[in-house]
Amino acid sequence: MKAKDKYLINKFTCRFKDKRLEQEYFDRTMDADKKYTQPLIILISLAFLLFIIPELLLLSSTSGLGEIFLIRFMTLVILIGLYIIIRQGSDNKKIAYLISIIELVLMFIYFSTMHTFASLDFLTSVLNLIVLISVIFIIPNMFINKIVVSAIVYMGFFIFPNQILSNVDSGLYAIAMTNTFLIVLMIAIVHHRVNYFDRIKFVNEKELIILSETDPLTKIYNRARFDSEMIKWIKIKDRYDNPIAIILMDFDYFKEVNDQHGHLKGDKVLVETARLVETLIRETDVFARWGGEEFILLLPETDRSNAIKLAERIRETICTFDYGLGTTITCSFGVTEIYDNDNLYSVFDRVDELLYTAKDKGRNIVISEKFT
Repeated sequence: MKAKDKYLINKFTCRFKDKRLEQEYFDRTMDADKKYTQPLIILISLAFLLFIIPELLLLSSTSGLGEIFLIRFMTLVILIGLYIIIRQGSDNKKIAYLISIIELVLMFIYFSTMHTFASLDFLTSVLNLIVLISVIFIIPNMFINKIVVSAIVYMGFFIFPNQILSNVDSGLYAIAMTNTFLIVLMIAIVHHRVNYFDRIKFVNEKELIILSETDPLTKIYNRARFDSEMIKWIKIKDRYDNPIAIILMDFDYFKEVNDQHGHLKGDKVLVETARLVETLIRETDVFARWGGEEFILLLPETDRSNAIKLAERIRETICTFDYGLGTTITCSFGVTEIYDNDNLYSVFDRVDELLYTAKDKGRNIVISEKFT
């Protein structure tokens, strides 16, 4: 997918056309919604059960009270089940589809009760329908799932025959059907617009984060992001004692490249080198531009000896790569490992000193605590 199409949103389904971005947004939204949805489900369940009080006052007789209570009780049980699923689940996509299935099962119970008993009040049932569809839009799920489930529920109520509708006046039936459709349509439109603009906000926030953490020239992390990663990994090192290595690299005689070929060519060397290094490291490695001509690598689960081997591969790749300048480009390297009681500054001071030792030893070499 082209970069310009990455943030495009389908105006009908309200989904990003980029599948990875859509999954990232959906996971973020579901995880955020779970925090308020869990107590909200319990609140909705109790409120839905307590609706029996106004219904008791509205019903012309109490003959349908048992059926209504049955609907309320089954709703309470299923919503509590949904609460448990959301609380314990980790795969948001599976949770979304399971939520849709549970909602349809709940509606089936509701319609089955209506089909069996004719004593339920029509207008009360219409009110219940609107409340149920509103709950469908409140519960976290994919927007398209909410539309599909709501449409099934709406058609299930008004189109398929049941005992409640058998004796309803056609005029009242048409008014209820039209007004309910308009209410559901407005709920869907409002939800769609909120969802759409939330995605735009998500994109803007993501772009802002990328700009604040990324070097504008090489498109790798900048020093600020690397510092935060270092702090995080030092804490992990303190807890689990897993090896973590650091490589600091600097171009040799880079000023001559700029003086002889111009700063644009110098920038191109930096960009091409960043791409070369990216082909040699893992996705879990943290790669950043440290300064003007300095790059730095953080290597989780890597001891000093393996970090030296990687630094040698990077050094050889750079000095044998054709930059199109008619001259060889080389780099010097300092390599260290994060040790117990290290902090951000002690690690940087040590690896920086090792890099300058490599410069003093003749450049285009890798230096660690022991000169090899």
